[in-house]
Amino acid sequence: MFSGSTSHRRFTLVELLVVIAIIAILAGLLLPALSSSRDRARLALCLGNIREVTLMHLFYVDASGGYFCPAWDSSFASWESSADHRGPGILSRVVPDSSAAKGRVFECPAAKAALYTNLAWTARYAGYGMNYQLSFSDPSAQPPNYRPCRIQIVRTPSRLVLLADSACFLAGTDGRPAPTAFLYNPSSGRGGYADFRHSGACAAAFVDGHAAAWMAFTPRPADSSGFEDRVGYLSPDDSLYDPLWRAEETPAQEEIKVDETPVLISPVHERLISPKISPRPGN
Repeated sequence: MFSGSTSHRRFTLVELLVVIAIIAILAGLLLPALSSSRDRARLALCLGNIREVTLMHLFYVDASGGYFCPAWDSSFASWESSADHRGPGILSRVVPDSSAAKGRVFECPAAKAALYTNLAWTARYAGYGMNYQLSFSDPSAQPPNYRPCRIQIVRTPSRLVLLADSACFLAGTDGRPAPTAFLYNPSSGRGGYADFRHSGACAAAFVDGHAAAWMAFTPRPADSSGFEDRVGYLSPDDSLYDPLWRAEETPAQEEIKVDETPVLISPVHERLISPKISPRPGN
């Protein structure tokens, strides 16, 4: 019987270094593509979430005689959470949100990484801000001084923002943006701001029910908070925010009067709230 020895050739150090270099090059080529795919997936999920929350708002409008859900009320409950930021908000008192609660559709999938969410008193969900001008005439207004706003007065529903990825700046957040449930108009110079956290895109939903990845970024007034290229506004003026916005080229249009009927918050659940309504200044 023939017996022989089998020799095993081992890799040299140079060959191992070449293999490692090739793997590193391939990883460098693939990781940006994987990161981009992950960002696109988060944006797609975010658009689905914000579209579903928008439908809840529109169901609310239908149930309350055409009025939009208040941004917040005298009990300090906001549209999306209770006063302690741990229970359901005004919207969920009217529109059943069992699927929303299970699916956490109130939360942007990119928010936990993009925002500071460790404060106990921040918004219940890190994600979306509601257009404040659908409840109040300006950011300094608060309950009970609502500006009653019915969907019938909106001039261009497809151009009036209802919800968008949002952020604000608070003390004690290590310089990072924090969640907010409100979205303020550019002429206020204040935030809640729109947050373009999806690689330069901001998920925004409009009163006609459609949602879009908004790319037109408008910087906020200069400050020392940072994130100047991410946190700002959806437009340079209030045209996407003000339901009574009148374009300069049509000044002769008939004046639209705001209905001052008390807002019925919850006819569906027989939980009616009629806040004292103050007329809009100048009307």
